[in-house]
Amino acid sequence: MLNKRIPIIADEYVQMDFGSGALKITPAHDVNDYAIGKRHNLPIINIMNKDASLNELAGPYAGLDRYAAREQLWADMGAAGLTIKVEAHMQRVPRSERSGEVIEPLVSSQWFVKMDGMAKKGCDAVRDGSIQIIPQRFEKVYFNWLENIQDWCISRQLWWGHRIPVWYADGHPNKFYVARTEAEALETARAELGAAVTLTQDEDVLDTWFSSGLWPFATVGWPAKDAASLAEFERFYPSSVMETGYDILFFWVARMVMLGIEFTGKPPFHTIYMHGLVRDGNGQKMSKTKGNVIDPIDTLDEYGTDALRLSLVTGCTPGQDIPLSMEKVMANRNFANKLWNTARFIVMGLQPLPESERASLAVTEPMSAAELATLPLPERWVLSRCHVLVGSVTEQLEAYDFGPAGQAIYSFLWDEYADWYRVEPAKKIGATVQVAEGPLATALVAEADALAFLARVDPALLNWELTKPPKPNGAVPGASELQALLPLADLVDADKERQRLGKQKSTLEASIATVSKRLNSPGFKDKAKPEILKKAQVGLIATDCD
Repeated sequence: MLNKRIPIIADEYVQMDFGSGALKITPAHDVNDYAIGKRHNLPIINIMNKDASLNELAGPYAGLDRYAAREQLWADMGAAGLTIKVEAHMQRVPRSERSGEVIEPLVSSQWFVKMDGMAKKGCDAVRDGSIQIIPQRFEKVYFNWLENIQDWCISRQLWWGHRIPVWYADGHPNKFYVARTEAEALETARAELGAAVTLTQDEDVLDTWFSSGLWPFATVGWPAKDAASLAEFERFYPSSVMETGYDILFFWVARMVMLGIEFTGKPPFHTIYMHGLVRDGNGQKMSKTKGNVIDPIDTLDEYGTDALRLSLVTGCTPGQDIPLSMEKVMANRNFANKLWNTARFIVMGLQPLPESERASLAVTEPMSAAELATLPLPERWVLSRCHVLVGSVTEQLEAYDFGPAGQAIYSFLWDEYADWYRVEPAKKIGATVQVAEGPLATALVAEADALAFLARVDPALLNWELTKPPKPNGAVPGASELQALLPLADLVDADKERQRLGKQKSTLEASIATVSKRLNSPGFKDKAKPEILKKAQVGLIATDCD
């Protein structure tokens, strides 16, 4: 319609078995067309203004809105006898996620960062072990992004953000200056263009992920301008562990790695821990349309912070999505209530004791093996179980396996400590002070040690719990001061204990096999009295538990 000659080219992008096998190319208004145009050196002709109206390159359609221009173009083609027919045609139309407005691609001047060199350094840091990604399977995702990286467009046309540090010389269209400050840019411009030159800063802002990528070092004294900022930088950079959702591994984490190495020469952290995304109880993505959104504020109001925090931590696996149901939150609320009750029980038991004797029950040093040997069986049992808990949870926390660690603490406090051991001090609370002291002291040790580990997942609950039992001279330690006071050495002879447990296991397995065989025998089940049959069944269950 503009009486211009349009070249015909051949390119493998065209699908010969789809439609006519011919395709129009508008390099300035489509991402794929732009790539084709670059391959064939086609001119980049942008006919659209930023308000979606057409510019002077559109000839007689200049000034028209995009929709009006399309209608007018079709009418003009019909009047010229160039149209054949009108038919419905399905096609994909890109729309803005926020506004729903149809997106019209166009070519514009932007600022880019060349990424090839930085991407290689980022890959090398993971390959040589300087950075560990947990779980390891996300290394494949990480490498896929960085090995196929493209130059990064970092300029954004937004109202809010860090301004692009570029200044243009007024009256000199092709002159611009990149500097840390306007004064620095002006000094450089005056040296080149004279003292009368004036500058205008670029109105674009940096991509959010670019600004965020600078965070590990830009917030701790970088670039060091004096001794104080240098000391701050050297103290806090590099950090240790970066924890975030797997969905922004490339958008944020990889860019922190690349920018950190580029500007400081060091990776920003040694470990990347990827957690999953919170989903509903059925594993579905939460959405308002589905009506399955769990509002954390509402959940906190109804069930409390402790219940929600425990629900998110216990039972989770690194990199796996977290199904969250109200039933799980309710169960953890009950668990929190259980801990409150056990702490209240200990406080009640300590109240009859004189102040001096209460303070003496607060254990500040691990018990020796000799001291442990003097304790009654229930106390030795619960402390041995607590010793096992300390070892297993320490190992799990060091491996960043927080879900099983939280579950182990949960099981110990609920099943072994609260439901079984707490019965022993309860039996003796009404007895003399001397009889009660042993179980109460042990209860203090066991609960404090387990709660010290629980602090890693539920610090709010822990602080309340441990402000209640009395401490020497009235001191109340915070969560940061907690220690698990158990003798980790010389408690038992490990080899001897393994042999004993091995023999015990063999005996129990033989007993289980014998009783199971008897219970499965029709002759026994048919002839045995009900009470004998019941006793055998209960005995089997007890042996199996052992």
